[in-house]
Amino acid sequence: MNTNLMENTHVSAICEQLKQDDFKFKEEKFDYLDVLLATGVQYNMSWLKTTQVNIFTFMGVVEKISMEFAVAYSRMALSYAMKNHKNFPKQMNNITASFPLLISSCIDDDAKQWIQQKPKSQLGFHEMPIILDTDNKTLLFCNESTRRSGNKKFLAGLIQKYFNPTNS
Repeated sequence: MNTNLMENTHVSAICEQLKQDDFKFKEEKFDYLDVLLATGVQYNMSWLKTTQVNIFTFMGVVEKISMEFAVAYSRMALSYAMKNHKNFPKQMNNITASFPLLISSCIDDDAKQWIQQKPKSQLGFHEMPIILDTDNKTLLFCNESTRRSGNKKFLAGLIQKYFNPTNS
């Protein structure tokens, strides 16, 4: 694993959370940015069905987050997940979730507004961008997801479980 990324206390704490659920780790490069990719599977169980949730988590640490950068990073992560989701064994009901996480102490206001918009979904792929503000120790993502039911609410719960800085 990338020692620079693992030296970041937030990344190492998140990795510990993910390791508890048997996530696998791999280094990737998105343009000039080194990211740590974690992949794993969780199951959303309901009365009627169980949904296999294939998870791609991308962790990147940057000096400053602009809206343009956050949008591009999120799209690259979703594209990667769409190309590589076939590596998971399939069940009847499955979805793929992309959690592009950016960690920084300097976040533009427009990036904060964009990150809290309704998450994007298309054909079983869910884009759930996240920003960890290290100055305020706050997690920014679309809070609307927590008020829903089903898969969106389950994914919002995973965000809190794995990425919330107060859990570490």
